[in-house]
Amino acid sequence: MIIAHKDENGREQSLFNHLIIVGNESFNLGKQLDIEYISLLVGLLHDLGKADPLFQDKIKNNKNTSVNHSSAGAKYLYQIYCKVGEKNEDFKSPMYQSYAEILMYAIEAHHGVFDIGTYNKQVINSIYQRIEHYALNRKYRYDLVKDYANSIDEYCNKSYKLSLKEIFIKGFEEYSRIIENLDLKNSKNLNVDFYYYNHCIIRLILSILKNVDIYDTINAYEKIIDKKTYDESQAIIEYFYQQIEAEYGSYPPPTSDINKVRASIVDVIRTRYDTDSNGIYKLDLPTGAGKTKLSLLYSLHQMKNKNKNKMIYIAPFLSILEQNAYEYRKTLANDKYILEHHSNVVDNNPFDNDDNDDDNEAAMKEYIKESWDQIVILSTMVQFSNTLFKSRSANLRRFYNLSNSVIILDEVQSLPDEMTHIFNLMLNFISKVMNSVIILCSATQPSLDHESISHKILYGGSNNEDYNLIQLDDRQKQIFNRVEVSLVNNGKESKLTDIYNSVLNDNQKSTLIILNTKKSVMNLYEMFEEAMDDKSKLYYLTTNMCPKHRLDIINEIKDKLNNDRDVIVISTSLIEAGVNLDFRRLYRSYAGFDSIIQAMGRCNREGKYDKGEAYLVNLDKDDEKLGNLKSIENKKNITKKVLDNYDGNFDIEELNKKYYAKLFSNLDDLDKKVADNKTLLDLLSFNKEIRQSRDMEGMNAQALKEASDQFSLIEDDSESVIVYYGESFTLIEELIAAIEEFRGYDGNKEKINEIKILLNKLQPYTISIYNSKDFEDKLVKVDGLDVFGIKILNESNYDEKVGLTEESKLESFMI
Repeated sequence: MIIAHKDENGREQSLFNHLIIVGNESFNLGKQLDIEYISLLVGLLHDLGKADPLFQDKIKNNKNTSVNHSSAGAKYLYQIYCKVGEKNEDFKSPMYQSYAEILMYAIEAHHGVFDIGTYNKQVINSIYQRIEHYALNRKYRYDLVKDYANSIDEYCNKSYKLSLKEIFIKGFEEYSRIIENLDLKNSKNLNVDFYYYNHCIIRLILSILKNVDIYDTINAYEKIIDKKTYDESQAIIEYFYQQIEAEYGSYPPPTSDINKVRASIVDVIRTRYDTDSNGIYKLDLPTGAGKTKLSLLYSLHQMKNKNKNKMIYIAPFLSILEQNAYEYRKTLANDKYILEHHSNVVDNNPFDNDDNDDDNEAAMKEYIKESWDQIVILSTMVQFSNTLFKSRSANLRRFYNLSNSVIILDEVQSLPDEMTHIFNLMLNFISKVMNSVIILCSATQPSLDHESISHKILYGGSNNEDYNLIQLDDRQKQIFNRVEVSLVNNGKESKLTDIYNSVLNDNQKSTLIILNTKKSVMNLYEMFEEAMDDKSKLYYLTTNMCPKHRLDIINEIKDKLNNDRDVIVISTSLIEAGVNLDFRRLYRSYAGFDSIIQAMGRCNREGKYDKGEAYLVNLDKDDEKLGNLKSIENKKNITKKVLDNYDGNFDIEELNKKYYAKLFSNLDDLDKKVADNKTLLDLLSFNKEIRQSRDMEGMNAQALKEASDQFSLIEDDSESVIVYYGESFTLIEELIAAIEEFRGYDGNKEKINEIKILLNKLQPYTISIYNSKDFEDKLVKVDGLDVFGIKILNESNYDEKVGLTEESKLESFMI
């Protein structure tokens, strides 16, 4: 028997069964996006090279040898492409060649992406070079592979009433519809947009293939993992829908002006959520207007009545995610189908080598990495952006799960401006091709279709709906104006001691102080701690504390504020958005204007005072030390220019327009530059450097691997570690026990689901550590943790008051 997989107990799975299962399941997933034939073809051919005797010898006798099994399927597909083109002039167009290359690449790259247009002395365009190398290498037996493909062709004729060649042609019709739906005729740079969207299509096909391939590899010999049925998913959505409706039904009639406006906003949303089509919409509301619950209400109605599979909520900062996740869990009252994904608890490195997810146990290790297959996903902008642009297996697998969803991007203005173009184009693709609704939430919304932006976001639904979900009138806006704004020292540079003295001179007011770096927060906190007799009113908040720890502290602060007790809270920007706290007085060091507005949303939030007090502080460089935080420094400087002529009238809309006009005026900042002055946009699209190097054999030249390696939303060399805090003591003990059982002699493979569940539960008990090598001697040493790439910090290195007790050597950290 020609086999695809064989385990340590001698159990085997035939190659034919594997290809048919992967092909059929890929067809089912692709059908939801009208790419069923593309998905079917790639699934059927992806492991065709395993029919080669060389691979059969590897899998049966010599598992450690390296055998190329990905090129044969691409070669077979290339021959179909040539035959179709020979007999039909309609299939000789550049677009037809581009389509064939996309499918060939997906097959060749299903165990690791590569740069399509790689150029060196030996290689020009890797898609064709890999096929050529395979064909010229005499040790491979393509003739036997081709004979084996006949059995797949016979199956297709019987089951689909189509040959592989006819499926290929139908796939081209699907590809042509995708390009048509993306409406490129109005593009300012057709080449860039066309090839960028080709890269998106590759990512989508790979995501479908990898998800199905890994599931079948795990279940090759017995059913270990089962998926939720459609009816089960609908029952969960119906339950969540009833919960949110019950929540809104429990609110008493509004009496205050602010609650009356909030109620009117709900009334407007109720006219939209059952009918809006796929597209990109704005939810542009002041802080405190109730965006969190409103976005949940909108999403669940879309899921119930527009057949969306899931809601994905994305926050820019952990603090916002933690607070909103708490609110969502409380409302929905069912943790089992809610995933809160902050960080990669499982390190990617051990399992991301070529072919490593091709055996049963390695596939299980890959499976425990988060793939976002729950009904409600709550995650960060870092994880979301990795899903869009990183090419590790787990990132690619998550990409398909963005389809047919409602995606809430909260505080969208926090996106680094240098990511504008690649995000705009990607969101266009997700809404128009992957059938999703995207809601951009913010109180200070940037205009991502601004005339100075070359690659604009395509706002609105497919049925031309108004892309503004809510528009407040002047009276309603005025009700949310609850703060009097002053500039400390008239906007001139100030010191931390200026804040310290000002607060201590009048310490009978609840006060929030937000600074840009952990270092400055700690320095100011130590000043107050030394001076204050009653230290119970003093709080410190940074990401040195794990999410659950911060949430506990925030809830303690909230209880004191609700009981009119004075507190002083010193925090990084983690507290400035999505955190439902209400202070009488705010100090905010200069940052981006959007950050300042968000911070003001924590001041006099409920309108308990005639006016809250907000003081903006232009901290000098010695006290702030932004170091390598260039983005914050740039936005701080733009805010300073906007406020230089401040006359005491804090008109948010007018100042916001001035801020974004200055921000977008430098077009170079909208494309992230990487090595050798390249940009990520060019690497993922036209890739002019490769095209100018030599004449290319193919159409596509995207450098997918280089772009993935170079991409980072923020410059961050941190790693996630689990800490001992609260419930994590018990969870860590259970995790270690489960790993030992999984890894033990004749290990219990069914423990894989338990490990994944425990890692999900431990997400709120993680922190990010920089220069992690400095912490090697502070990590728990247990056999099996290193196999999964899981790191656990020793109990003695985490403090109940300030969290991580020993910093790495960087001078300053964002939030």
